[in-house]
Amino acid sequence: MKKIYALTKILLLMALLIIFQNCKEDHYARYEDPPWLGGSIIETLEAKGNYTILLELMRKAEYEEPITKGLFTVFAANDDAYQAYFDKKGISSVDEITEDQAFQLFTLNVVNTPRAKQQLIFDYSYWHGGWQEPGSELGALLFRIDTRSKSNDYNEQVKYFDTYKDQTLRIIGQEKKVPLFSTEFFRDFNGAVDGSDYTYFFPDTEWKELQWYNASIDSIAKCSNGYVYYLDRAVPEIPNIEDFLRENQDKYGVFYDLIQRFASYSFSEYDDDADRTKLYSKSYTEIANIASEIGPTDQSPYDRKVTFSLFLPKDEVFQEYINNNLLKHFECLDSVPEISLVFLAQSCIKNNLDIPSKIQSSYVNFYGDEIDINLNSDVDDALFLSNGPVFIMNKYYPPKAFSSTVGPIFFNNIYTTFLYGVNDAQMISSITSPELEVTIFGPTNEGLLDGGIRYYEQRNRLEILEDDGKWGPMDDEEKKSFVGDHLITNNLMGEQIDFSGEGYARMSSGNYIYYNNNEIQGGGNQEMGTVAKIMETQTGDNGVFYALDKAILAPKNDQAKFIANDADLSEFYNLLYLAGLADTAIDADTELEYARINFLQEQDSWTVFSPTNAAIIAARNNSMIPDSLDDLQHFLRYHFLAEDVIFDDGKISGTFASAKIDSADAETTYYAPLEIINQKNNLSVRDGAGNTVKVNHSESNNLVLKGVLHKIDQVLLDE
Repeated sequence: MKKIYALTKILLLMALLIIFQNCKEDHYARYEDPPWLGGSIIETLEAKGNYTILLELMRKAEYEEPITKGLFTVFAANDDAYQAYFDKKGISSVDEITEDQAFQLFTLNVVNTPRAKQQLIFDYSYWHGGWQEPGSELGALLFRIDTRSKSNDYNEQVKYFDTYKDQTLRIIGQEKKVPLFSTEFFRDFNGAVDGSDYTYFFPDTEWKELQWYNASIDSIAKCSNGYVYYLDRAVPEIPNIEDFLRENQDKYGVFYDLIQRFASYSFSEYDDDADRTKLYSKSYTEIANIASEIGPTDQSPYDRKVTFSLFLPKDEVFQEYINNNLLKHFECLDSVPEISLVFLAQSCIKNNLDIPSKIQSSYVNFYGDEIDINLNSDVDDALFLSNGPVFIMNKYYPPKAFSSTVGPIFFNNIYTTFLYGVNDAQMISSITSPELEVTIFGPTNEGLLDGGIRYYEQRNRLEILEDDGKWGPMDDEEKKSFVGDHLITNNLMGEQIDFSGEGYARMSSGNYIYYNNNEIQGGGNQEMGTVAKIMETQTGDNGVFYALDKAILAPKNDQAKFIANDADLSEFYNLLYLAGLADTAIDADTELEYARINFLQEQDSWTVFSPTNAAIIAARNNSMIPDSLDDLQHFLRYHFLAEDVIFDDGKISGTFASAKIDSADAETTYYAPLEIINQKNNLSVRDGAGNTVKVNHSESNNLVLKGVLHKIDQVLLDE
């Protein structure tokens, strides 16, 4: 479809102001203003005598009237340049192309405002102070210029998108932005100001410090209704990355077929043909939308600043990687977890502009992996398209997630739920860092389902079995906690826990596990009486992966719930409630009532020494329970240790601050101390009154949220 856009009065007024304002040209001494020509753009081109093809394109595109009556900037290639372009296309003259093709070619060279050179390079942004200039916020970075040229509509048979699968749709073309390259742009982009970044993509074009896509600007003419920028070659149709891939499937069909799994289509409008053909828009979800002419962002003015970059592996290279790494584990790509395919594709795409000088200095892929790309040996060709550059690669660099310790979950369907969890929690990049020594426990889908966690494919979401017996979606915090319950990220470099032994470990969620003879228990496993067994071990490049038959389950109980729900601790809970330290609340999601202890919000981690009913009754009979509310609160808080989590594993001994406030001044609060004497399976607490209270091993080490609770048969006294 061809559309002629009439200029509004506002546009005319703005353009007139632009023409007659004083523009500082001192910085651009190479282009001295020619004498005032007096004629219009068309008259100026006609007077030159060798721009007849461009003028024929204008007339066939039905753009003569707008150019005559409006204010424009026109980029003009001469007849020799256009004839060279026509010869390459197998065309002898303008007569052999359609009106739509003429419109497309001509409007690639038209900007609907008159732009002096400085205004062309630095452009206008209302939100950044108007016309940019050297040293301004955006400088020369708004290098993509809006035009009225439009890519062709085309037919596409849908391969994977369920709504239109196997149907042929008419895909609507999009308006083009044409890249303008200049010394100023490369300076502000921290690129190579000598033009080498430009000639890398356009080796047949001479660098002249101001380039309209593939053409150099030789000179500038000021006209009565705008500007003419004379080019040394004709600007061809400019495909975007999607167009290029679609039209070159014989070379890059493996990658293109892969990303079609993420293609989606939506009805856009009806064509103005006799059949009122439906026109659809194509886009990509889950991966970067390289079908968009706008680029990675539609936010103005950044849509003119930011592009995609594609590091495109050739078919034979990409297929070899897929065969040797994915198809060894799966029958076909359709059986590979979707997230694995997302990583496979997205590792080739960036949501920003990459240029050679920056790649040579440092290259980081979409996932933050540092990759040493050798432009001389790894790249066979490079093209700059309307929405970003494409580097044709003879080598594929997979994301480091595939080869890191977490890698096994990408290559086995039994870990799909955990894979979605790690991805949704946005933790993959962090646990692939070579600066971490990680321990990763990989629970199977079946093991997670047994533990009340599942991936619900129909709704594409992770779900958790709530206390009311219903499945509900996991929120972001629940996802992070669930994944964190299966990770240890605080190992010393090169050191791992020996899980064939016995002990306790803090997970990255803040919860703790108990391990013994390659069996793991989280607090939830302890509550349910289950264990997760280590079935297989794989050493990765930054840690160890342990395959589990069940999930490590977080405790449902925090300290308050444990005390409130344990019949043997009811006397202690009643005292907490009586003292105003405990109460009940209603869960907003499940509407179920739960117990809470208010001061536990002061710290994340706690060790609790909880007296049993027998201990409280004995203390009451011996008049050890204070009568006043303040004294009772102090008495009860003395049984809680903040921050330090202590098990009877013989590892931690010493004096620690309880939650009982001893005294306070303007700057510091002082807490009453407790002494911990810790031997393996034999933990004792010496209180302020000099009593040594032993912890029965059979009643110790109850895992609660981010802490532990030990039952004791005697109360703790500070004096």
